Amino acid sequence: MNSTEVSDYKVYGYRWVVLILFGLVTLINQVIWITFAAITPKAMVFYDQPKNAIFWLSLVFMIVYLPMNIPAALALDKFGLKWGVGIGVVLTGVFGILRAVSTQYHWVLIFQIGCAIGQPFLLNSFTKVSSNWFGADEKALATSLGTAFVLIGILLGMFITPFLVPDNDPTMVLYIYGGIALALMVVYLIFVKDKPPTPANAYSDKAKVFETKGTFDLFKNRDFNILFILFLFGAGTFNAVSSVMAELYESIFKSNLTDLAPDDLLGILGGVMIVGGIAGAITLSTISDKIRKRKPFLIANAISGAVLTLLFFIVEYLYVTEVIKSFVAVYIMHCVIGFFFGFLLISALPIGLTFAAEITHPMPEETSNGWLMWVGQLGGIALIFTVMYGLHNDPEAIGLQSVAVFNFIIYAVILVIAAVFSFFMNDLDKYELKQ
Repeated sequence: MNSTEVSDYKVYGYRWVVLILFGLVTLINQVIWITFAAITPKAMVFYDQPKNAIFWLSLVFMIVYLPMNIPAALALDKFGLKWGVGIGVVLTGVFGILRAVSTQYHWVLIFQIGCAIGQPFLLNSFTKVSSNWFGADEKALATSLGTAFVLIGILLGMFITPFLVPDNDPTMVLYIYGGIALALMVVYLIFVKDKPPTPANAYSDKAKVFETKGTFDLFKNRDFNILFILFLFGAGTFNAVSSVMAELYESIFKSNLTDLAPDDLLGILGGVMIVGGIAGAITLSTISDKIRKRKPFLIANAISGAVLTLLFFIVEYLYVTEVIKSFVAVYIMHCVIGFFFGFLLISALPIGLTFAAEITHPMPEETSNGWLMWVGQLGGIALIFTVMYGLHNDPEAIGLQSVAVFNFIIYAVILVIAAVFSFFMNDLDKYELKQ
């Protein structure tokens, strides 16, 4: 492996192979998660199940994450990067292909749960990859690239899946995704290495601890607790929107889209948001690494998220009140807002995960990473059920405009609260390890 010397540490060219393979297995896991959300009406017909049953095929990923977080963190600490993540890779590969072998809903749900069990082994290891293999001035960037694979997986799953499901039969697409997952499992287990021959940075060079007392000590760190709250609100909002945006968007415009296809419009809007998120994650993480600052970005992420959420509502309100009469103009505005929403809010994920690993050292990265991803899943579940209650509690009686106000205001308020908390954090200079 070629190496480049950085201070007293070395970074190896093979780090990109490890990151790409890790990213690809994470990507296919996310495609598997979002598969049925992208083809809900077709899946309802094929499996002869109501919409809520198909909805559970996606929601189960968030629910399973909650009890599996600690076991995944323990496995990553005990077995290291390759074999700890490898558990999730094997579960995704095996259960991913098994999804295609049965036309019975209950078996597909069981196999979907198997893939969901593998998810925390993957998502909890973003910062472990960057800490093991990347230099101090690349860690947030490496984490952001790992995050980008997650977003690309969601994007591909939402856009490609409908085209691969002819005649309401998802069998072919399940074989395709399962086959890819199985192939990536083999490639990952052959080529991924746990760590380079020599440490890449001061964090990977220090001894780490994992014990019950140490885990509790994690929550004695005031700044980590603030990050915990930020992820509860910020990541929770993103997870909720990713899962229920289709129904929310269709309900808001129910009376206005009689001749248009809400699912197609939603797919474009969701894609624009994710593209913005990928661009923001890479751009802002790179800047954060270069200037060695985390706090200003997290503050800006929360504030901009709140402002842009309100702009979504304001544009919709102007359309409902006929101040703006062109739906095309409204939709373009939503796409522009959506791009910056992704750019400025989603980029908080890699910066926050990297910051948490830095301020809680010598705790293993997967511990802080896992707890933040865990609370993001918890926030997503809570917001999903809040939104679904608003949508199903006789929306015709309370008015679709009221439903829109209900949801947009909730999102804006929780992001404002997150922004307030972020002002009380210390920045990286208080924790920076001397190189």
